Amino acid sequence: MNDVPGGTGPRDTPAPGTAASLGLVRGRDLTIALLRPIGAAVLLLTGYFLLPINKASDVNYLGLIIGAVALIWFCVWEVRRFSHSDRPVATAMEMLVALASFYIVVFATTYFLFSEYDNGSFNESLTRVDALYFCLTVFTTTGFGDIAPDSQGARVAVSIQMASTLVLLGLGLRFLNLLVNERRQITVR
Repeated sequence: MNDVPGGTGPRDTPAPGTAASLGLVRGRDLTIALLRPIGAAVLLLTGYFLLPINKASDVNYLGLIIGAVALIWFCVWEVRRFSHSDRPVATAMEMLVALASFYIVVFATTYFLFSEYDNGSFNESLTRVDALYFCLTVFTTTGFGDIAPDSQGARVAVSIQMASTLVLLGLGLRFLNLLVNERRQITVR
């Protein structure tokens, strides 16, 4: 039938703990696994810079709705892709990179909107580049001090980003630890 002669199961089922069972990828699949989250980041950043969400725009509400729908669609797509993946480790790696891009764009947008719609939220008015820069300095825990939140709402948003950065980094380190441990088990066998 479909069993391996003298084996323990069907030919289609990889042995537990092997590279195939973990969904590790190589070659062309690895290139695709790296390019897909980079493409997602480019799309998210393009939307961030091009959507008309600034206060002076006549269609700012439309831009906000389109942006929110696009972000929700992005989340749903990533979750569905992960749940239907035959390579869970590679897909989880892609999802983590995409999540970081999503995270940065959402907080940069939040800071830009605070600056646009609530004067005095920051010590200076933020452009989209300024908001992205500030978001990245908070994300990387660099904090140069040139831009600072002044209003309570902006401080709450920055505090949420600081706390969630620790969670995101913790998840990334945990994921890396799992990959290393699984890789060690493969090489030992």
